[in-house]
Amino acid sequence: MKALVYVAPERMEIQEFAEPSAGEGEVLLGVSAAGVCGSDIHGFLGHSERRKPGLVMGHEAVATILEVHPSVSGWRRGQRVSFNPLLSCGQCRACLEGRQNLCPSWTLFGMDRLHGAYAERVAVPARQLRALSEELTEHEAVLAEPMAVVIHAFRLGLVAAPLALAIVGGGAIGSLALILAKLRGVPKVCVVDVNDARLEAAKRLGADLTLNAARGDAAAAVHEWSKGGADAVVEAVGTAATRRTAVALAAKGARLILLGLAENDTPLPWVDMIRNEQTLFASFAYAPRDFLDSVDMLESRRVDIRDWTEVRPLEDGQAGFVKMARDPGATLKLLLKP
Repeated sequence: MKALVYVAPERMEIQEFAEPSAGEGEVLLGVSAAGVCGSDIHGFLGHSERRKPGLVMGHEAVATILEVHPSVSGWRRGQRVSFNPLLSCGQCRACLEGRQNLCPSWTLFGMDRLHGAYAERVAVPARQLRALSEELTEHEAVLAEPMAVVIHAFRLGLVAAPLALAIVGGGAIGSLALILAKLRGVPKVCVVDVNDARLEAAKRLGADLTLNAARGDAAAAVHEWSKGGADAVVEAVGTAATRRTAVALAAKGARLILLGLAENDTPLPWVDMIRNEQTLFASFAYAPRDFLDSVDMLESRRVDIRDWTEVRPLEDGQAGFVKMARDPGATLKLLLKP
């Protein structure tokens, strides 16, 4: 089978791989579309220690069941599915508490040596599957994984809807956070980015205010707009600059949800944050119930970023990754089709 393989920093190429087969407890999937995630882009750029050359990346997938191992029940050939790509041991305290994302041995398809979805076929444990309706388009269905990230973050850090929410980063995760906030009735949502095309997309997706942080004082504008700062802030980039921006946007007593993984170390104004009683929530990935809720939400047909989704053949993966890493423009989600 053909697969898109990460061979060196900033280099992907199509290679022939051995055909996978369904083992004990597994099904074999034919991949119809796979999304490019920000973490895949970090891997492409050589910034991910757990993505080494020789790896087939990709963990956002829409697929059809091709083969069901005899040990598996409840699934059939021809069924349309997505799958939760985060694997955990199922036996540690975190797993038993329903916090599989905190399992000490967690891994992800398309990471370490577990080949992912940028291939024609992939074998996955049947317990990870989620059924999809035939009516749900690939453009919508591929959002199951990133929307699960946002649902988990909101479940962790936004018990009650804030009056004013600021989102730092207008990429896929930031845009889905905007959509979810509006669906949950947040009255005022602001998106801050440095990409005018993505800010225009945020306007069309319902943002009440958009600000280019490269032009003007975004923090001052948010404090004036919200009369004292945003009650909650979602940081969806993960650089030192964007984390400091998130703190600057926040009101006294605000909740800050940190999602971005671009950089590890960031100096922050800790004394000011303590005096302002600003609470930090670090949110990572999702638990199975978040993934299930995400699929249910997508099936409701209320999440749509098709106008900002680009589709390319798998063979065009190198060019697609270069675009998303260097100049994504208005593209929020890139789909690769084997």
